[in-house]
Amino acid sequence: MQTLSSEALNEYLKWRDIVFSVTSQQVDDLQDQPDRVYGVIMDVGLSNEFVITITAFASGESSQRTTVGGGAIGLGGDPLIAEHAKHIVFLAQSRGMTARPINHPALPPGKEVYFYFLTPAGLRLSRSTMEEIYAPAHPLREMFSRFSAIKARSEELLRGS
Repeated sequence: MQTLSSEALNEYLKWRDIVFSVTSQQVDDLQDQPDRVYGVIMDVGLSNEFVITITAFASGESSQRTTVGGGAIGLGGDPLIAEHAKHIVFLAQSRGMTARPINHPALPPGKEVYFYFLTPAGLRLSRSTMEEIYAPAHPLREMFSRFSAIKARSEELLRGS
């Protein structure tokens, strides 16, 4: 019998496979530009075992899950979350092109933040440390702040606030 933590991790990994396979057509982003970012996935490694993943798509859709269980799917119905998600994708248009192309997404180790940019031409990655991301001039700081706002709002919604 699996423990709850391995069950939670398996569910997380299944969800993760789904979000990384989303196509531009699925998020209503019909512009046929190979380098256009239509989704951003942020992984925050709180430890080597505990990762929080939050998504933002051009449609305004967003979800979040953790490797240890918990999260929320389908957050784009909330106007504040949808606005943040769309703005993250807007910001990603310039930042995604400086990211390096990769074939397979990996989980970050503790104290690291990974930003994955989904484009029709493939997946791109920018990495940062937790310490670096808080620097006022960091190029991904606003995206990180908006992802953090999505997380805070989803927690409010889950509490019924």
